[in-house]
Amino acid sequence: MQHALHRCFAAPEVTAVLIDPLISNTRAHRFYARCVFRFLQYRQFGDDKCKVYILKRPDSPSSIWPNAATQSCPSAENPP
Repeated sequence: MQHALHRCFAAPEVTAVLIDPLISNTRAHRFYARCVFRFLQYRQFGDDKCKVYILKRPDSPSSIWPNAATQSCPSAENPP
């Protein structure tokens, strides 16, 4: 996940990453919370009911999570 986020934020115009796991996927919710994503809203995409999470660019002045850059996110080798 850290590698994916580094790639996302490599482009300076990217200010945030959104993730939308299914509401029933509670393991994903815990995983993204440990990666410093914050719950944004509930959304329905077609028949899929989802929870939308956001992670703002850690070095952004508008970021409300100043410690995002220093948080450790579980790796794919050690899933939740």
